[in-house]
Amino acid sequence: MNEKPHPIKAWLICARIFALPWIATNVLVGVSLAGFSLEKWLLGFLVVGSVLISAHFFNAYFDFIKGFDKVEGGSKPKPYTAGNQVLPRGWLSLRTVKISTFAWLIVSLILMFFAPRRIDVYLLYALGVFVAFAYSLWFKPKGFGEVALFLGHGFGASTFAYSLVKPVTGEALAAGTLLGLLAGVVYTVDQWVDAETDFARRVKNYAYLIAKAEMRLSTFFYFAVTAVVTIHIAFVLMGILRASTLKALLLMPLFHFVGVLLDYQFEKGVWIALTAIWFYPILMVL
Repeated sequence: MNEKPHPIKAWLICARIFALPWIATNVLVGVSLAGFSLEKWLLGFLVVGSVLISAHFFNAYFDFIKGFDKVEGGSKPKPYTAGNQVLPRGWLSLRTVKISTFAWLIVSLILMFFAPRRIDVYLLYALGVFVAFAYSLWFKPKGFGEVALFLGHGFGASTFAYSLVKPVTGEALAAGTLLGLLAGVVYTVDQWVDAETDFARRVKNYAYLIAKAEMRLSTFFYFAVTAVVTIHIAFVLMGILRASTLKALLLMPLFHFVGVLLDYQFEKGVWIALTAIWFYPILMVL
């Protein structure tokens, strides 16, 4: 951590590219439910991925100038990224981070010229851009990061991809809701290590609240995953989602194993949780 990485590596760390496989699978759900098209999947992945990377650079910039990210006493490096240490440790300049923010946003705008000319497509793209920047400016400081992840990483990514193939339906909204809820769960787990430090004095988020209530992280995780699965089954019973999407429930034993690890081997638990979250959308559309 103390050794300065190569600028390219530092740039990749700041971009938080670890999230791209997650975006790829969430986009896959939307495109597959609408009628799979490799071209539409690639377009959806590139647009959503570009907006996400832009948001990651903006978040690094904003958190640094606001004092959230510090070498000592700030947000902790996560098992899967040290993005919050890039600016405090001087691995990249503020200028580079700002240029990267706007460059990737422009890339997403250019890619939108290849998207269908429909209002739902443009509205969902606008939602993604709004959440990308509002996360740092409002959602995170106000403790509503889970809502931002729900709208951006899960619901927005999947539903936008669906709209690239055909107009949005109840099926698209239901699938996006499930993936959005999983994204919110991941965010709470991600913020857990900061809730146990001085981060709690700045942002009273959900992770902080359950930590203050002395609730085990596994208890929250079991409850949250059970809620998502219950909603998934309800969508199928109501005929909104296809029964074939229930193949994702084969991951339940893995989710239970994750809960144990989160309490006693947090880093391993986070890695397996991320793996399960990536496979959930894949199993939905296999």
